[in-house]
Amino acid sequence: MNEKLKRFLTMTVERSPVWLDEHSFSYLRSDEQGTHIWEMNLDTNEKWCRLPQELRLFRISAQPTTGDILYGTDESGSECEQLYVLGRNTTAPKALTNKTDARHFLAGLSPDGKTIAYASNKRCTRTFDIWKKNIETGEDILVKQHSDNYNWPADDSMSPDGKWVLYNKLKGESDNALWITNVDSGESFRVPGDDRISAETNPAWRHDSKGFYLLSNRDSEFLRVWYYDLNTKQMTVAFSYDWDADRLALSADDRYLAVVVNEEGYGTLHLYDLATGTELNTVRPPNGVLAEHQQVSWSPKGHKLLFTLTSGKRPEGIWLLDVDQDTLRRISDDPMLPEEAAVVVEPLEGSYTSFDGLEVPYWLFVPAGKKPENLSVVVEIHGGPEGQERPAFNAFIQYLVSEGFAVCAPNVRGSTGYGHTYTHLDDVGKRLDSVRDIDSLVDHLIKAGIACPGKLAVSGTSYGGFMTLSCASRYPHLWACAVDTVGMYNLVTFLENTAEYRRHHRESEYGTLEHDRELLFNVSPAAKIMDITAPLMVVQGRNDPRVPVTEAEQAVAALRKMGRTVEYICYDDEGHGVAYLKNKIDCYSKVAAFLKKYL
Repeated sequence: MNEKLKRFLTMTVERSPVWLDEHSFSYLRSDEQGTHIWEMNLDTNEKWCRLPQELRLFRISAQPTTGDILYGTDESGSECEQLYVLGRNTTAPKALTNKTDARHFLAGLSPDGKTIAYASNKRCTRTFDIWKKNIETGEDILVKQHSDNYNWPADDSMSPDGKWVLYNKLKGESDNALWITNVDSGESFRVPGDDRISAETNPAWRHDSKGFYLLSNRDSEFLRVWYYDLNTKQMTVAFSYDWDADRLALSADDRYLAVVVNEEGYGTLHLYDLATGTELNTVRPPNGVLAEHQQVSWSPKGHKLLFTLTSGKRPEGIWLLDVDQDTLRRISDDPMLPEEAAVVVEPLEGSYTSFDGLEVPYWLFVPAGKKPENLSVVVEIHGGPEGQERPAFNAFIQYLVSEGFAVCAPNVRGSTGYGHTYTHLDDVGKRLDSVRDIDSLVDHLIKAGIACPGKLAVSGTSYGGFMTLSCASRYPHLWACAVDTVGMYNLVTFLENTAEYRRHHRESEYGTLEHDRELLFNVSPAAKIMDITAPLMVVQGRNDPRVPVTEAEQAVAALRKMGRTVEYICYDDEGHGVAYLKNKIDCYSKVAAFLKKYL
């Protein structure tokens, strides 16, 4: 076994902190033993494991009035999450749902801790309804039935009085309407009450349930902070930036609003005193990525803020900002050994001009002690496509860098974080423009003397896998090898076979089966598969509900039939990506060996 790689993959990472009471919090911890739920007492600094079995945990939440921990987990990558509650003084979780072929998303726990609200597609696999459940009796009640696809609870979606649930009708990155439902009557309406195409996300309720702050892209290139008054049903702008606001949290007494802003990939924390309308001049976190896809959590008493922070040289850890004391400290221990700290690097920020004059940003990880000159380069393309490569710690990237490879991670057109217009530059018929961005990137890296010609690989996961196959097939002369993980091979068969509730959302990005079938095939790697000449590795999860295993099987079969070099790894207990530690160690060992062989 590659012990060095194993160390990188098993460095302790702590994330998703949620308060249990004013003295303790719960969080997710991943280390050599897998991912588990832990608890920490801030008075004593004692940590202990609350849930020892390794699970695929998506998110946890807690109810400070009861100390209960709620979480969702699936089996073997199916993404059919079931909900569980772990009581304050218990060691065994209680199952709250048990329909294993359906997804369940927690919307919230009532103030008395007796009722949960959640969304599920258990009635109909194509759509998500809003339900509530009495935890004590097990009684399930359908609150709001739907006929459209995504109706997913927003963050902090249940009002503090337990009366309302907020959820999104997701159709696209910029078409993500926010709705509200009364959990007793089923009364529902849109927030705000019009039919404009816009995105409203990340609500943070006032604790008197009279309204909430939220993010919206209305009338702006970027997500701004708004306030919605539940009585008047009016929404007004509260704070604006020249970048996307990314995350919100409101203190327990409604005095302070925390806003995380995504500034060129870095997370900047802004704290506002809502009584005065001014921003606090308080201690600031170091440069990095704050709370990506995670909650920011205020203490139930006082003004202590928990959040996660990561950067190129910092594995994800939990930090505590005490506004009253004006102090900031990292709660998580530094997991790195001195010899590891010496070889991990912060990425360099760069950009280049693409084929049509568009400025495209990228991150460049250069091996410690080396200059960015004449390097073997792995071009790593993010998924999404509406995603963003950010300067966060990535164990496998840092391992490759420690082995002498450079890694270039671009944010080609279609990425989020650079404005509404940029995000939609690759929609439908413009799909291949993002692939051309990679051709321009390689040209830039070679002309700048950064990359050695003939020593480049392309790699990516999910949509990044689609891009990998597209780059390998449309620009075959550029690559020494390629690694596709759960990527789409044929957009027609992908849309036909992806989970039913996902299809409409994905069609808004790629085009529809009804109207764009020929286009969908023509922009797919399947249309140019015969042009792939570089050795290819394909990684897949057998149970993937997003990009079905048949996508990988088609690509592998076509290449093998033509006698091309292709290595195929399929994990029977995985879904969309590689999640379990044993599989990560196996997979990334093989990927690393593959890259070393051909680069």
